[in-house]
Amino acid sequence: MSTNSETHDSLWEFSPAGEYTVPTEAMDVVRVRSSFLGFLRRITQGEKKKDSPLDPTDDLLGLSGERLTKAVPAPDWEQAAEFFEERVRPWLETESPSKAVVFYVAPPYSGREEILRQWAGANKVSLVKEPRSEAVLGDRSKWMRAWPRKGPWLLPQLERCFLRHASGLDLVRELLSAMMTGELGRGIVGCDSWTWAYLQHVVPARSFFTLSSRAFEAHHLQQSFGESIFEQNGLRARFRQADNGAYLFPARHEGEDIDPADGFWRGLAARSRGNIGVATAYWKRALRTLPEKELEEKELEEQTAASSQAKRATIWVTPWEDLQQPALPKGSGENELFVLQALLLHGGLDEVGLKRTLPLNQAAITEILHFLAESELVGLTDGRWYVTAYGYPTVRAALKTNDYLCDAF
Repeated sequence: MSTNSETHDSLWEFSPAGEYTVPTEAMDVVRVRSSFLGFLRRITQGEKKKDSPLDPTDDLLGLSGERLTKAVPAPDWEQAAEFFEERVRPWLETESPSKAVVFYVAPPYSGREEILRQWAGANKVSLVKEPRSEAVLGDRSKWMRAWPRKGPWLLPQLERCFLRHASGLDLVRELLSAMMTGELGRGIVGCDSWTWAYLQHVVPARSFFTLSSRAFEAHHLQQSFGESIFEQNGLRARFRQADNGAYLFPARHEGEDIDPADGFWRGLAARSRGNIGVATAYWKRALRTLPEKELEEKELEEQTAASSQAKRATIWVTPWEDLQQPALPKGSGENELFVLQALLLHGGLDEVGLKRTLPLNQAAITEILHFLAESELVGLTDGRWYVTAYGYPTVRAALKTNDYLCDAF
């Protein structure tokens, strides 16, 4: 259920795609300031018996099932769509805007499609179905004739309208031309940032009206995930760092501008490049709990020791330095990078699509996909292969390092 927009004003803001700013990691500064703050606390409050409230023998398990779903629910796409509506409303109400089409450009997993579909449903906007492969590679007349003649309309995934293939670019070229001339009326197009980067090299230079949601900085992530604190068995969850007991969602003390867990949030913002979906994938992996028997004993012990306080169930969070990041498997080479880039440029592909876009045979493509899947860099969903949210930072860095075309996000 949506809440007052003022409460969430800092989370969702839409601006031209060219203004997207990636969070930078100032981890050294954070570590120095955190260490100094910890030193001050120790000399003013006394040295604690041990840094972590956990016993070194405690064997933490990853959260799963219903508990993980409760701890990390989906972002409030309805709220995000409301902010998107506020941003595009003046354009929609302008009788003859200079640009007939708005392009919402965003990286994978950042919520672009969810926001656009939520917005379209709330505003009774006509949804343009993605073309079949025969329309992309051959006769597109039937698909074009079915285009809504009354706007506004929404095309959620421009990446489904092309293939990096000799016969796979005519449709998207025709589409972009018709959109820029106003022939298709007023509408909004969702486009993956990798597709957008590629299309800049395919179509003549044009001036587009682009929007994107701004990056989630460390404090945005802390606020977003802090809203997920839930109740289970009558206990309100609290999130504490496993190595030192620092609270991930602490109440700020007067005069303090950081807390002991700031390093975690800054690291998460930097690794995810401000992408809420990628950050969520790492946040889920960071959450831990005690085995059931030990969990019950510790909760009982905490309730007895602090009976006057609100009851709390503790979820332990892996320290940022200990949170693993996948790596390209040994033996990876040019072919693996070809496959990974093709998946990103097209927002995911099935194996037939990969074969059409790459100079590799079907057997080689299948072998590479399963090779990369073992390292959790790619995954299969509804017949399409995608770079995973968890693997995305690793894949993007590898492509960038090897001078492959990358997005600007």
